[in-house]
Amino acid sequence: MNAIAAGATHESGAWMSRISPHPQDLDDKSLEDMRRRNLGRLLDEVHVGFDRLALSFLHEAGYPEMTAAHTHVLRTMRMEGDSITGMAERAGISKQAMSKLVAAFEKDGHVEWRPIEGGIARQVHATEKGRQLLATGLSALRKAEAQYFHALTEAERETLRDLLLRAATSAETGNDRPAAWRRRRA
Repeated sequence: MNAIAAGATHESGAWMSRISPHPQDLDDKSLEDMRRRNLGRLLDEVHVGFDRLALSFLHEAGYPEMTAAHTHVLRTMRMEGDSITGMAERAGISKQAMSKLVAAFEKDGHVEWRPIEGGIARQVHATEKGRQLLATGLSALRKAEAQYFHALTEAERETLRDLLLRAATSAETGNDRPAAWRRRRA
């Protein structure tokens, strides 16, 4: 018996469910095919490649100091201000790590701390320089999307966005999933 049941095609969309769970039925070709076509791996490869491309555009636009770690701040910063806790939760990193990243942004003049009205707590707010960085970051994302997904039509890009959003929402609402299971929220 082959690792992939007779009649299964890779294009069928159900190819992985047809791989035998029995070790004696596995072969190297089937394993490599599964690894290459595994949805998690494909999503990860697209994520990493897309982020690298967007970051390179940010560097070209005059922000060579930006690293992949800095994108946690860019992805979570809100125009009306936010707490380190909120930013860290959305980025899926510790408060300590987010605090270090925000400190670097503050040193470069991209953010400032402002007290919350009536309290002793403070929030992170983008400065004018930070707002410019965010605008440049959005431009870098648009440029990366156009280049990275050039083989897709705009309709296909929208379909891909919708499908990924539906998959992410479905995973987030799984009633048996612990809160820490989700990496980040928007």
